[in-house]
Amino acid sequence: MNTTATKRDKWIFESKWMIFYWGWHFDISYEACGYFDPRPRINLDLIFFSLALILPFRSKHTDECDPPKWGIAYHNQTFWIEKGGHGNGTNKNYSIYMPWQWSWVRTSQMLRGGSWEHEKRGESKNFWDTDKWGDALWSKTYPYKYELNSGKIQERMATITISEREWRWHWFKWLPFPRKVSRTLDVKFNEEVGERTGSWKGGVLGCGYELKPNEAPLTCLRRMERERRF
Repeated sequence: MNTTATKRDKWIFESKWMIFYWGWHFDISYEACGYFDPRPRINLDLIFFSLALILPFRSKHTDECDPPKWGIAYHNQTFWIEKGGHGNGTNKNYSIYMPWQWSWVRTSQMLRGGSWEHEKRGESKNFWDTDKWGDALWSKTYPYKYELNSGKIQERMATITISEREWRWHWFKWLPFPRKVSRTLDVKFNEEVGERTGSWKGGVLGCGYELKPNEAPLTCLRRMERERRF
């Protein structure tokens, strides 16, 4: 039996017919095969520990990272009923969102003058459409310097806008509380930034950085300039 440690789960005990580890999971299910392993398995993840029993025969399913599955599970604040399928993205399941699951309510964009435009469910605003919103959105452009690992300084121009997103409990979205609100500085560079600039992977042309409460946009940009690595 092999014993290995992982970041997510403290210890894993693994043999040819069994995998056991401590961790916070709930999943009682039968899988037609394992992760790129043609042998079916029974999963018993009972909150404090997880046990996978590997069955001593092969199924017709091979080389799949999303095999057919039957059973029940709880993760991502959602209760799942797995109803089989054909694997590789065709599985059938039914999900029940928990009352306390955070659900998106709105995305808002700051306009010139400090007012806000709100996008809600069924009211798409397509804020990405610069032809429509380019002149209406609040924006500023500032010099931006990025120091590469080699010590070379990249000098760019950064255009910033401000967006805000709100989530509320799934069953109580009509209530003003509880809620989560995140305000973000959206940044677009005039040229690629970062270690991959000029490579086939390409450097960074845009990103977001969360604004702290009562933080000015330029202060946030300068904090990002100090902290953010690309």
